[in-house]
Amino acid sequence: MLSPWYVTGFCDGEAVFSFSRSGGTLALYFAIKQREDNRQIIEDMRAYFNYVGDIYISKASKPTKNSGFTKPSAYYRVTRIGELKVIIDHFDKYPLQSEKKREAYNIWRQMVIHKIENYRDIDYNILRELAMKLSSLNPKSRAFKIHAR
Repeated sequence: MLSPWYVTGFCDGEAVFSFSRSGGTLALYFAIKQREDNRQIIEDMRAYFNYVGDIYISKASKPTKNSGFTKPSAYYRVTRIGELKVIIDHFDKYPLQSEKKREAYNIWRQMVIHKIENYRDIDYNILRELAMKLSSLNPKSRAFKIHAR
């Protein structure tokens, strides 16, 4: 079993607290991606978090005009809102140490809590505002735009 502080330290460098857009909604997720030869740590992380989420294996891909060669990888992703609570419980008890990752986590955490507490009446304006803050922390992300409906 992994040490809780090891998990936090590893995630401080390797995990992402993010979202994806699907229509007018935001899907929140926690993820870790590693080379396929590091798959064991991905499996250990999933076990540590009580087997919430799923592990996906991607194959190598040839370079395209927009990206280089991609090696095989193992990808751990937690997306179900109830399962994300397990992730929050860990990082609330064993906080991230790097300022930028901690700031991203805190914004993402607000998004998850809003969805949990307002399950039947989610205010997407609140989520969009938080999503813009979260996106602004990553200079590589494309401009975040969700049009209000």
